[in-house]
Amino acid sequence: MKIAVLTSTTAEEMVKDIVTNDNKHGYNIEVVPLPVPVISILDTNTISKIISRRKDILEKIRDSNLVMIPGLVRGDSSIIEKVANVETYKGPKSLGILPYALDFIHNGGKLDKQKSAEEVMGSITPKISYKTAFKIDNIEIPIRGPPVLIVAEIHPNTKVDEVESLAKRYVNDGAKIIIIGSNLESDPSVIEKKIKIASNYAPIIAEISDISLINRYRQAGIVGISTSAHLIEKDLEDIPNDLVLIIGDRNITKLKKVGSELLSKGYKLIIDPVLGIPCIDFVKSINRYTKIIKSLNAPILFSAADVTEELEADTIGIHSLLATISIELRASLYLVVEETYKSHRGVAEAREALRVAETAYSLKSTPRGLFSKLLVVKQNEKPITINDQLNYEYVNYIPPDYNLNDYIQISVDYEKNEIKVVYKRNNKILAALKGKHAMSLARELVKRVNLSLDHAAYLGYELSKAEIALKLGKTYIQDESIIIPPWMGENGE
Repeated sequence: MKIAVLTSTTAEEMVKDIVTNDNKHGYNIEVVPLPVPVISILDTNTISKIISRRKDILEKIRDSNLVMIPGLVRGDSSIIEKVANVETYKGPKSLGILPYALDFIHNGGKLDKQKSAEEVMGSITPKISYKTAFKIDNIEIPIRGPPVLIVAEIHPNTKVDEVESLAKRYVNDGAKIIIIGSNLESDPSVIEKKIKIASNYAPIIAEISDISLINRYRQAGIVGISTSAHLIEKDLEDIPNDLVLIIGDRNITKLKKVGSELLSKGYKLIIDPVLGIPCIDFVKSINRYTKIIKSLNAPILFSAADVTEELEADTIGIHSLLATISIELRASLYLVVEETYKSHRGVAEAREALRVAETAYSLKSTPRGLFSKLLVVKQNEKPITINDQLNYEYVNYIPPDYNLNDYIQISVDYEKNEIKVVYKRNNKILAALKGKHAMSLARELVKRVNLSLDHAAYLGYELSKAEIALKLGKTYIQDESIIIPPWMGENGE
């Protein structure tokens, strides 16, 4: 198969380097540069016009079996297809993903005319056969995963007026079941309100420490309870057998005893051997999982909560490892608790981590080389440096040209997902703008205010930082670095 990869004159050599060094399927790839410095800012209509006017480009494309355009290009690729008369699809947004897109095509995958390759490949769900233990509403719970279903807990400290938006986001981020968390200080009437609200979005399991509350919570809408094996053992006769039971304990003997009794009585049982705390009993707890899986024929809950909260590291990487462990243990459910801001959007991270792990499991392989959205700061391939013949002049640090009369103030509104910029001159506000896109804000501000060249450069630099901070959910401080990895000094050098 011959594939034409459309790119820009700037990226031509980089694309050629990638397809030369990482084309393991031996495709005949023609790198076709359009006469533009950046192709990703164009739309498909503009590209089709460029192609139609350049016979040399059109001939190269028509000599191919398939055309791939950058995933960042706006519009439908069928517009280009009509001009070229060759099947045209959107490739990856990032050049580093191009080899994986070629793998995808080789394995019978089909790219999309509107979605980028990342979006298409990311939506692949491997076919995995499993035996269903029981259903929670219409959700099949496997006796042994994968698939591994995400259970998200609404933390006890969550306010009632925050429950609806949180439950909705949890489900959108990938949760199938929601647990309403509670503690000894929780007000049952408040828990009831939370149950009623969250049950509009997913089946609800209530965390309880008092069996007498079961009927009250059932009327509010729960389908099950989560509690300790000790509490269940003490009050077993008071628990309706149509409820789903999640029982947890660090004592394997007790967990086996209570679990066996519940299974013999026909309860819908989920076992939680309790994943340990790092540096205290994490490794020991894995042994609990392996033992209980061999002893009880019931679904296993794997809780990431204590690990993600106790480790001082980005949770996206932690979920990647924990999801892989849960798959290898063949857990059925994966519990996520977004207790602190550090673990914010942990449900979405867990969803992607489980997708990658499940894909690897289905292929009887490791996750290495699979497309993953979990590589946020790093990437698989070393960036390619393009060497040309130009004579570049090195520029040392240039201090800012301070103008005390003019001042740019930039901030980020994380609730509204917006960047704010204020321009003052002689303490008078000349412009106050807000939006989601740094480039658009910069363009609008320079239209309204006559900026010095130094201020214009500073504006673009700081707005870009603010946009990156907003996307990452990091605190933005003007004139300060956003990311300082361990291998960099305190001054970012």
